[in-house]
Amino acid sequence: MMQQMKIGPLARAVGLGILATCAASPSQAREATPPAASEAPRNALARTLSFDIPPQPLREALLHFASQAGIDLLLAEVDLNGLESAALQGQYSIEQGLQRLLAGTGIGYSQQQTGKRPGVQLFDLPSASSRAIHLGHIEIQSGSPNDWVYEAPRSVAVIDREQLDRRPARHAADMLEQTSGVYSSVSQQDPALSVNIRGIQDYGRVNMNIDGMRQNFQKSGHGQRNGQMYIDPELLSAVTVAKGPSSGVGGAGAAGGITTFSTYGAREFLEPGKEVGGRLSATSGSNGTHFIGSGLFAMGNDIGDILLGASERHLGNYTPGKHGDISGIRISDLMNDASRAQFLDRVKSEVLYSEYTMRSRMAKFGLNLPGDQRVQLSYLQTQVSSPNAGTLGNTDPAWSYAGKSNVLARNLALDYSLQPQDNDWLDLKAKLYHVDTDDDSDVVSSALRYQIDTRVRTYGLQLDNTSQLISSADGHKLSANYGLDIFHDKASSDSTREVASNVTPAGKRTMSSLFASLDYSYDDWLNIQAGLRYDRYHLRGNTGLNYKKLPFTVDNPCTARSIALCPGSVNTWLPFDVDREEGKLSPTLAIGIKPGIDWLELFANYGKAWRPAATTESLAAGSAHTSDTLYPNPFLEPERSRSWEVGFNTLNSSLFMPGDRLATKLAWFDSTIDNYIYQAINRCIPGYNGCSLGYTAYVNNQAQMRFRGLEFQLNYDAGFAYTDLTWTRMIGENEFCSTMRYLGGGTTVGGGRGNYYEVDLDDANNSNCLMAQAFTSTQQRPGDRGSLTLGGRAFDQRLDAGVTIRYTPGYKSDLRTNNNGGYISNIYNADWEAYTLYDLYASFKLTDSLTVRGSVENLTNVAYITQYGDYLAYTLGRGRTVQGSVEYRF
Repeated sequence: MMQQMKIGPLARAVGLGILATCAASPSQAREATPPAASEAPRNALARTLSFDIPPQPLREALLHFASQAGIDLLLAEVDLNGLESAALQGQYSIEQGLQRLLAGTGIGYSQQQTGKRPGVQLFDLPSASSRAIHLGHIEIQSGSPNDWVYEAPRSVAVIDREQLDRRPARHAADMLEQTSGVYSSVSQQDPALSVNIRGIQDYGRVNMNIDGMRQNFQKSGHGQRNGQMYIDPELLSAVTVAKGPSSGVGGAGAAGGITTFSTYGAREFLEPGKEVGGRLSATSGSNGTHFIGSGLFAMGNDIGDILLGASERHLGNYTPGKHGDISGIRISDLMNDASRAQFLDRVKSEVLYSEYTMRSRMAKFGLNLPGDQRVQLSYLQTQVSSPNAGTLGNTDPAWSYAGKSNVLARNLALDYSLQPQDNDWLDLKAKLYHVDTDDDSDVVSSALRYQIDTRVRTYGLQLDNTSQLISSADGHKLSANYGLDIFHDKASSDSTREVASNVTPAGKRTMSSLFASLDYSYDDWLNIQAGLRYDRYHLRGNTGLNYKKLPFTVDNPCTARSIALCPGSVNTWLPFDVDREEGKLSPTLAIGIKPGIDWLELFANYGKAWRPAATTESLAAGSAHTSDTLYPNPFLEPERSRSWEVGFNTLNSSLFMPGDRLATKLAWFDSTIDNYIYQAINRCIPGYNGCSLGYTAYVNNQAQMRFRGLEFQLNYDAGFAYTDLTWTRMIGENEFCSTMRYLGGGTTVGGGRGNYYEVDLDDANNSNCLMAQAFTSTQQRPGDRGSLTLGGRAFDQRLDAGVTIRYTPGYKSDLRTNNNGGYISNIYNADWEAYTLYDLYASFKLTDSLTVRGSVENLTNVAYITQYGDYLAYTLGRGRTVQGSVEYRF
């Protein structure tokens, strides 16, 4: 027999790099600004800023320019002696500002990759080379490419590649853990990602997208997440989180906000004079980290560019921490103290069914057309194979095997942009995209086994333009952004178990939006933004339910002496042919003021959002594995939300020492949602005797939902040392109240002996509200959470090392207990013990191209359950995990 060859991590990385150069799939998403974060620059030099640089010697002017622009300016073999600069006052892009300062000096420039900040290299033009005097290498550093986050008069956050590299993500949700206000109801036993912003999630309430392409896939489960996506962090250059309603691209239905996962673009590896570049990366380590790797290859010139990429993740079961208190963990099985101790030992020994394999392929083909136009074709494909874990119980093994899932997610996009340099009215971007996510699962339970295929296809069109309407010399500036955003979801499901086919139902749903916003600023101290969007949806599909009807009426009663002698109820099909259409206007308003201090900005935001019911919420019907049954509700009212936030930004440099930088953002937020749609248990369907604890349906919450709290983020960088701090404080609880007979139509037996007939239950049918348990993770708010990173750099910043501390004070849902102190139900009770975790990281740049990294996650090997983690699985977090990686850029 032939022996199988074992392939090491480095060999796999090389293989991935070769595969990237000849990979097959057509291409993926655009190198564009995240849809709700228009402050983020489309490229490093296109960002428009306010400059105030008077005429002066060119060297001093460039120093001021680098500081105000937040760039690295590299000077080598250029003679600045005797050169004077023109004044640079007013609004300019970084590129326009450079051109103005350098006009007539005989000095040119090129964009460089100098690390994490935009870089510009100055050089003598050929005509001026005869007067060049060698000045050596001078590097002027100031600012950060993410400074725009602390200049935006709203809550927004960026997770850049540097942060992603410090702690290599085993699960995509790991990327979000150090971002204020952002959570994920995640299970490490499921590689899918679900994003929660300030307690709001599911069914498009948060627009999760890859390069602007909405990830609307949803698969019905036990309610902990209804909306999931698949992405390999290896292919990401950044993640942008814009919180709250938006009057721009991507804002339709997104009361919580927009999370944009931006993949690498070819230009991140290319620069003037360099037409080939790329990146190879390989990671391996302990505790189930077998291999994480990627290869990216880019080539291009002024005509166009190509990027080919591939990544793989091979992960095994991991061991949780051994120390710490998880004794409050709740399961459905009753245990005495001895059996519980044995149970906890088993839970801490290994997290079963946490292994998975993920393979991604990416390609982008860009073409620069005459007239400042660009077109790009993009493709991203992700394949995931993973086992499914059942609920946690007092068994051996603790988590039961529930089957296996094979997921294929494909993203295809065509992007177009037009940005003439001499036309302030045109900054046009368009995107046509298609997302196809298919989940083929083998479901295993104690009683049965079946196959189910769930597929959601999304077709999208985005078009927006920004026009500079006013740009006067006295400081008044006014711009407008306007466009349309359309996406159409087509869901389908098929199963060998017929009653399971419609749990995630077939149906079609279209959301169309027209939006416009005005942005007015004056003299760099006042900024007012006002927007309006009109959303319209169309939902189509067929569903229905079986109910019991008595075969005797007032006109045709049962004349038996006893009701027991009357004919039994008859199963009757109630069909729903759903074709609903509705629209709504939603405004937004924001103001930012600098109260006489350049480094301080106060801001306030107000916005409304509107979200109609999704396909599953309206049409779902059937049973996944037991007699418990999900019933449809085609009469759901759309959700209406209102959000406020107030806060401040600070951005200051040379505060404690020359060249240092301190940036902070603090915000108080308060969002309410009326008609919140949730899945409720113990429902009644029409007809006779139609109630059961196991009957569930999506209903409108008659109690107002409220999500409020405080969040803070801070970044300080002095070059040789830096720190990042985030904190989130969530406040309050929500209650759920709905009509038990949500469709009405309940009946009972009327009359008496010899005259029995069916009558309506008028009081029950018309009852207004019944306090009920929600079958959803939003039954609980996320708990408080914070993180602190302390780092330092040495050896000309080739060495970067530090520690990250993750902390939560814990949270338990005491409201879910009865008078005797027992739990009302074991389902979805928040139970997170306090924990403090220490992570170490270090990287060393051996050469300009080769970097090695190492990390230790959960240094003290604490046993913990991730804050706002999966309610039902109670999956423990990873114990001490050591990882090492190597990255080669060329």
